Amino acid sequence: MLLINESHILDVEQGYIHSQGSNVRHPIGINEIALLNYMIERTGETLTKHELMHEVWLKRGIVVESSSLLHCISNCRRALEDRAGEIIRTVRGTGYEFVGRVDAYQPANEVEQVEAVIPEVVEIPVPQEPKETLRSRLVKYRSQLIATGLFVFGAVASYSIIENSSSPLAYASFEQQEFASCWFTPENNGAKVHYQNSTLYDFGELTLLVDGQGRSLSFSSNSGVISCE
Repeated sequence: MLLINESHILDVEQGYIHSQGSNVRHPIGINEIALLNYMIERTGETLTKHELMHEVWLKRGIVVESSSLLHCISNCRRALEDRAGEIIRTVRGTGYEFVGRVDAYQPANEVEQVEAVIPEVVEIPVPQEPKETLRSRLVKYRSQLIATGLFVFGAVASYSIIENSSSPLAYASFEQQEFASCWFTPENNGAKVHYQNSTLYDFGELTLLVDGQGRSLSFSSNSGVISCE
């Protein structure tokens, strides 16, 4: 998790931004996650509209108009409650710049658990592995999130193409199953993505997952990347 401007918690695994001030949780989609990840990695840099559209859509083979970028930026600002452009700044005639402060965030309950373990470690000395620096953990965490976000985004795009085409798959029969919880594990061992109240549509070689928040994912039925219960 990341803390933006000491007021908003970004959880890309669960797909939401939580405002500590208003205590409101704003759900965000794959496009918004990919956009924020890219801009946060380049904090303070002016990014052109073409560069952002290429990163979020074009590099995955999806052709969109500039209105899609405007809508995505608007969703991010709404979730960050950034009405004055203090986090995502508009650079007139060029593009956008991320100017917010970003820190690693750990929930309070996890901090308490760590503190409770410290006395036991002191009483019984146990060799410990060197801890990763905050910078190395952030770089590793962000790279995993970007890989996961782009992979899932590609899957969503492929499903959109199938839904709007006239291929035989659009008219094929399918089996439907519902689960309370599903986990997506990328083939590159990236971070897992959790889907709640999920429905699986099995078309044979292809399976489509749609969760309670409206997020969707398509994958090969024999890939083993999804586990549900």
